[in-house]
Amino acid sequence: MKKTLTISTVVLALGAGAAGIALAGPGGKGFDRLDADSNGVVTMEEAKAAGSKHFAKLDKDKSGGLTADEIGRGHGKMGGKKGGKHHGKGARSDADREARIEARFERLDLDKSGAVTVEEMKQAAAERSEKREARKAERFAMMDADKNGTISEAEFVEGRVAKMFGKTDADGNGEVTRDEMQAAREAMRADRHGKSE
Repeated sequence: MKKTLTISTVVLALGAGAAGIALAGPGGKGFDRLDADSNGVVTMEEAKAAGSKHFAKLDKDKSGGLTADEIGRGHGKMGGKKGGKHHGKGARSDADREARIEARFERLDLDKSGAVTVEEMKQAAAERSEKREARKAERFAMMDADKNGTISEAEFVEGRVAKMFGKTDADGNGEVTRDEMQAAREAMRADRHGKSE
């Protein structure tokens, strides 16, 4: 007997996953953690200090360098905790969520039978895993400026933190406001969702 998942089952599974990858709320606690002096803006120095602190957490073996495994375990945790619901301007409507879920179902239903088989789910999972590993290797290679197989604190802070700060500081004044952080978060979310569809 061929095992299949109906669209409603996939809708439930994908809908739960989508809620789990939501970014933290608009500027919220993540911004407050970065704004060390609580003056309402994050400077490059504050961002670099947070980056150094995050580097120390990732460097489990305290070697002064991050391996691909250490980077992989910490990916996505710098900006705050995962989870929660979408709020504010970036919130998705029920119709948008439904359309995204249906599009995902269509991509999973390789034989266009109207049902997703276990085999199709396994194939999709394997393909996602391969893509994820390739992206991790690419990110690691980009951060490893001296190509020695580890990422130093300087490479981490100057590379990753400075790059993200520059993208977030929309007016280029050397300070990031809550509004700039929220706008950058929404732009990254829109970019990520555009690439996944």
